Formats: sequence, C-alpha cells, structure tokens
Amino acid sequence: MNRKLHYLFGTAIVVVLLVVGLWTQDLASNTPTTADQDQEVQVVIIAQGEEVNTDTLMVAADTTLMELMQQHYDLIVTADGFVESIEGIEQEPEKNLYWVYEVNEEQVTEGAETFIPEENDTIIWELTAF
Repeated sequence: MNRKLHYLFGTAIVVVLLVVGLWTQDLASNTPTTADQDQEVQVVIIAQGEEVNTDTLMVAADTTLMELMQQHYDLIVTADGFVESIEGIEQEPEKNLYWVYEVNEEQVTEGAETFIPEENDTIIWELTAF
C-alpha cells in the first residue's frame, strides 16, 4: 500500500507541474510584444514655410516611416524610394525644392523605407530648397 501511495502522490505532482507549466506558457504567449503594440508619433508637413498638416498617429512599433506615410497620406514615390509628392504638393526640381524629413529636430540620413519611428517621435516633412 505504501508503494501505491508514493506512486499516486508522485504522479499527482507531475500532473500539477505539467498543468502549471502549460498555463504559464499560455500566459506568456498571449502577452503582447513591443512589435504588437501601437505607439504614438506626430507627423508635420510643411510647404513654402507654412504648416500644411499636423497629425498625431498610432502606428505599430515595427512600421517604417514610408509605410506610415503611405497608410495615412497621398504620396507619389519614385522607384528609388524618394518622395516626390505629399498630399498633392509636388517637389520642384527646377527650383531645387525637395521633400526631406527630420525627426525630433535632427536631420536623418536614413531613407524613409528603412527608418522606424519610435514612441513620441515628431517627424517633420518639409519641402526644402537645396
């Protein structure tokens, strides 16, 4: 009888540990990762010295700036990934006016196709003379 009791007790402990382990694993898999969470960014569009548009947007943490812009604005983009027009306002190469962006008041050397905004970034697109 003593052996049977030890066997049943051991089996019960294994089952309880297995259930707790599976329950913990399920909780961990349902926890959103930072890639699943939305973040807030602000987008400002300036043309000819005037603010044309300012929006506060919620975007997925892994969204590139180009994806964000294409989701929320009317864009024309070259095959090389350069923005030619935002909301119908076109750059003017004959006047050396081109769309450029900065993030948190700093020039960014990375293209919009690879740049991933972070929480609370302020992105300013400006039609700028070069």
